[in-house]
Amino acid sequence: MKTYRILGTLWLALFSFIIAFWLWKFATRTNMSSDLGFHAFASPVYLFGVIASFFLIRGAQWARIAIGVIALLFAVLVFWLFWKSRSWHQVDGCLGIFALVSAVILLFPRRHAVT
Repeated sequence: MKTYRILGTLWLALFSFIIAFWLWKFATRTNMSSDLGFHAFASPVYLFGVIASFFLIRGAQWARIAIGVIALLFAVLVFWLFWKSRSWHQVDGCLGIFALVSAVILLFPRRHAVT
């Protein structure tokens, strides 16, 4: 349970940072024309991620699955971008590894129900 709280806090910080950064870019009007399609698609996912991260901190089962799926999609996106561009940026690599480890921890819990 403590691990889920830590992951919930980290994902909440990440999603909040991304949304705040996009709002800052939009407010200062810096290079938004090329990314508007992706931002329109990804913003609801990040907003849902903020809500689910909050509930993951509180221990909700549905939030564990939701953040696990989002983390898995994040890892696939990072590795697809690596495959497409053949270059590995340190931030993208760390984010991809964090997402992959989070997905494994959240989607495949160690403890099983007692029968």
